[in-house]
Amino acid sequence: MYKVLIIDDEVLVRVGLKTTINWEDIGFTVVAEASNGEQGYEQYKKHMPDVIITDIRMPKKDGLWLVEDVRKENADVKILVLTCYDEFSYARKALKVGADDYILKSEVEDEELISIMNKIKSKIEVQNKKKDKHDQVKKNTSDMKRALFNDMIKLDFSMDNKLTQRCKNLEFPYNDTRFSFVNIVIEKHQGENQEDKERFRQIKQAVINILHEQLNEKNIEFLFISYKKKYNYLLSSPKLSISELKRIFLSVSNAAKQYFDISVNIIYTNPIKESIELGSSYKEFIKKTQISFYRDEHILSIVNTNNIEFNDVNVFDLRKSYNKQVIELIGQESIEKTSRLIGDLSIYFRDNDINPKIAKIFYSNLIGDIFNSYGQLYEDNTNISNLEYYHYQIINAEIQKEVIQLLEDFIDEVVGVLKNLTHDHSKLLVNRAINYIENNYQQKISLEDVANNLNLSKHYLCNIFKKEVGKTMSLYINNLRIEQAKKMLLKPDNKIKEIFEKVGFSNQQYFSKVFKKITGMTVMEYRDSKNI
Repeated sequence: MYKVLIIDDEVLVRVGLKTTINWEDIGFTVVAEASNGEQGYEQYKKHMPDVIITDIRMPKKDGLWLVEDVRKENADVKILVLTCYDEFSYARKALKVGADDYILKSEVEDEELISIMNKIKSKIEVQNKKKDKHDQVKKNTSDMKRALFNDMIKLDFSMDNKLTQRCKNLEFPYNDTRFSFVNIVIEKHQGENQEDKERFRQIKQAVINILHEQLNEKNIEFLFISYKKKYNYLLSSPKLSISELKRIFLSVSNAAKQYFDISVNIIYTNPIKESIELGSSYKEFIKKTQISFYRDEHILSIVNTNNIEFNDVNVFDLRKSYNKQVIELIGQESIEKTSRLIGDLSIYFRDNDINPKIAKIFYSNLIGDIFNSYGQLYEDNTNISNLEYYHYQIINAEIQKEVIQLLEDFIDEVVGVLKNLTHDHSKLLVNRAINYIENNYQQKISLEDVANNLNLSKHYLCNIFKKEVGKTMSLYINNLRIEQAKKMLLKPDNKIKEIFEKVGFSNQQYFSKVFKKITGMTVMEYRDSKNI
């Protein structure tokens, strides 16, 4: 079915056009309608119709404005204007600015409208056949250009006779010329349904067409490869200059923003004088394009690779500084503070131009540490994927924003699991902790040792321990040690300097301090009170 958009400020005319004929019987479907040129343009951008039927004289933006603006970006859409006998001069103007045909409102009847639409359909079908043939030729050429691009960026590249002939066949300059590599990312609109995806595909192609027109105007030849919304170009022209490249890229970016309200991010190299340098230059260029990991998809960005320098940072130091804080905040069930901490970290990575590979390794390690601390608590939760899934998503993320969203969603799920843990489950974990403490209190164990033994966060374990037992885990351990020390003090042969080590204290001074705090007496006072 070919898509039709109807635009007229009179409701009855719009209703009449929609109901006069059975559109589907002749291969069309009315996808939208509008009451003026401004609304019509919005519906055109949204639905990308094959045919536009529009009135000329309308409030706000009229039909002439609409025809002219649509034609600037789309030569294929068929435009049929509606007119009256006394408005024929407007119809002529519409035909001059790009309308395909006109119809008098008084003649909008079944047979007349069907006849006109059938003619339009025939034109579309002929146009599509030509386009299919053109696209096939274009595809073959594109395939050859893509293959040439891939060969010219190899590190062992050399311009042999075969490669020379391929350049000649594609009219790509390779001698006495200057080269430049360019990376272009066209930011995607929101929306995941089929209509949104098709619209984005059309917008991408329109933006690329604008770029190609600009390059052709400046006699700059190009090869390119594409993946999803990314495009890598190799430009070639004897007169290639930084100032000219900047003007072209700014013009393309402004057009994308003006016509489609999207941002285009561009990274490019200084002109390269020798073809022998292409392989090594491309390798360095690809490294620099990783800076787009930190890009804001709503902000225009045109960057020369000479202005990109990555800084390194010790992942282990970062892990030591941040991971423990994140894990403890999760144990406190504080999503807001955790999100703020991760946000601060992402700003640090971006503002300091930290190598994106290092940032991704850090994020992957962070999720790994969260798994180690809380994994056993949510191993049956189907909303939380396995560690390998998160690692893959992080390593393959195009922008840091995607990683942050992934982390926040993951942490939300983990905190949700912690909040929903049953009392029985918490009691089981605490009993396991008590069992470990009672069997190891003599070994100078720390709170971290207990938590690590249970594969839990120290903060989370301390939290549920206090809820279940009514006292902190530190106090519980010290009480247990002091009770054992009191038993040993009843035996005269046991020396104080030996007792404190046997019950797990690291020095006698601290043992004496804790003993008095718990019993209200010094060690000697306690012994004396027992007549020993």
